[in-house]
Amino acid sequence: MMLSNYDYEEEFLKATTTSIDKQFWDYFDVTPTSAANLTETTLVLRDQSAVLITYSILLAIGGVSNITVLVTLARSRRRKSRVDLLMTHLALADVCVTCGVIPLEVSGFCICYLD
Repeated sequence: MMLSNYDYEEEFLKATTTSIDKQFWDYFDVTPTSAANLTETTLVLRDQSAVLITYSILLAIGGVSNITVLVTLARSRRRKSRVDLLMTHLALADVCVTCGVIPLEVSGFCICYLD
């Protein structure tokens, strides 16, 4: 039997869709592997160490630089302009986020290690 060009494309699409479906469900397949012997704390530590290091670096750099900006704006002897006011508020908001939110995020990751 001779297949027409249309029949060939239809067969190809069926095979491709089936293989894509299989790859999709294989991705979500939860089968025991060698990682099953590791504890949850070990897995979290391996996964989140880069995040903790990044947060720590951002906390140090952000805190020091924003405090420096605030001190510089406060010591300025010239007349205060709208831009200075905007920069002051921006630096204050940034310090609040840096010194408020980032430590909470880091402590949330660290609490996972203690459990």
